[in-house]
Amino acid sequence: MKIKHLFSTLLMAFTLFCSAKPAMAADETASAASSIQDLLVTPTRVVFEGNMPTTELALVNRSEKPHTYALSFVQCRMSETGEIKEIDATTPPDPQEHFADTLVRFTPRRVILEPRQVQMVRMMLRKPADLAEGEYRSHLSFRLIPSAENAVKPDSISSGIQIKLIPIYGVTIPVIVRHGSLKATARLSGLRFDTKGLHLTIEREGNRSTYGDLVVQWKGKAGKAVTVGAINGIAVYTPNSKRTVSLALSPPKGVELKGGELIVRYTSKENDKEQLIAEGQITVP
Repeated sequence: MKIKHLFSTLLMAFTLFCSAKPAMAADETASAASSIQDLLVTPTRVVFEGNMPTTELALVNRSEKPHTYALSFVQCRMSETGEIKEIDATTPPDPQEHFADTLVRFTPRRVILEPRQVQMVRMMLRKPADLAEGEYRSHLSFRLIPSAENAVKPDSISSGIQIKLIPIYGVTIPVIVRHGSLKATARLSGLRFDTKGLHLTIEREGNRSTYGDLVVQWKGKAGKAVTVGAINGIAVYTPNSKRTVSLALSPPKGVELKGGELIVRYTSKENDKEQLIAEGQITVP
């Protein structure tokens, strides 16, 4: 087998995402991780609904070095704790999952970004006439491609070629297509407060996902509510029916979380207007 082909095979076998722990030198790990952090993608979530046929993403290289990124669709599944994991070929299919990769086209598929350069990625929706009603979701992946000099270097000891296994780091954003009359409702259950913070479950019903911000307010004996915790961008994707969430609370100086009530609001923004998805409260003695 030629060295070039061997390297390609090994590189594919050891492809990893940012969440993995690659077997490489610490300085190389830090360099690769910082390279993917240098990539700014905006917006971080794409939703095709209504009469929206096209949209664009902006990619920005915030570093002082050029980087190359490969773009592709991957299929991901959300756990009940909100963890997003890529579905591989060995994962049993879920008949309730519907993917968007066959409905959305994008260009370019590989981007070389010079320092501080901005690149637009164009996306186009093409729905077949017989598309079944529902929500379709895939994740667009942006994977850092290591430079050639970091991948293969001459071995200073032997006369052969040294092969370095360089992980490919990446980030993903959800791309969602909604077709038909879709609705979703949610409620907050299992609210529990302890020394680590507030714990709760978002229960979703309907044929579309929910997405919004969680804000926790404390209302003590004085009667004035103050914000003590928040998490933005909380999604419960279909087909999941629930998601557990834990929030660390940070009350203002002088405010003690005793003898009052914690109020939790799960809200979304539609046309720059806040809409309440669900609300819950728990009494703290």
